[in-house]
Amino acid sequence: MRRKTYEVLFEPKSGMSEIVVSPCLWRSGWYFFLSVGLFTGVVSNVWLSDMPLPARFAVIIATVVISGTALSLYGFLLHGILETFGGLTGNPKGLICILGYTTLPFLILTPLALLSGKMGLDGILPLIGVVAVGLLWMLYLLVHSLEVVYLVDFTRAGAAVLFSLFLLGIVFLLPWKIGFELLLRHLS
Repeated sequence: MRRKTYEVLFEPKSGMSEIVVSPCLWRSGWYFFLSVGLFTGVVSNVWLSDMPLPARFAVIIATVVISGTALSLYGFLLHGILETFGGLTGNPKGLICILGYTTLPFLILTPLALLSGKMGLDGILPLIGVVAVGLLWMLYLLVHSLEVVYLVDFTRAGAAVLFSLFLLGIVFLLPWKIGFELLLRHLS
């Protein structure tokens, strides 16, 4: 398991192809909950240390459940987009397996999140940087995994990921933008 994790993180082409051959939803789920749970746990325990322990656990559980649901839906969205783009060898089960492995950078970046949390308010910018690095690394792994699952080249996989992020941005940000504009019109 340790060797497969190393290959996924540092040799994504061969590591992702092995995961696709033998899909393992339980192991992928374990890595997802371990990565997101530890990262969220460290951040919430440091930044929300004044809150009671049940509130911190509620934040961790809510974040993991919301992230898990969003990640699964994102996998199906990517699967649909790539099928539309002509990815002929679609494997949604393999894609869902891979999505759990793409969160592994957050497990590696957890000590940096702890360090930025120990810095107090001065650690907000480093925490934002750690999250940005984790997201970029996650997207890089996702593009490589799409190359393996759908047998497309890097450019098409990157375009599919960017297009899917654009669609998600519209779905999540457009209602907030419209609501904010309506509120501003109402106040003026």
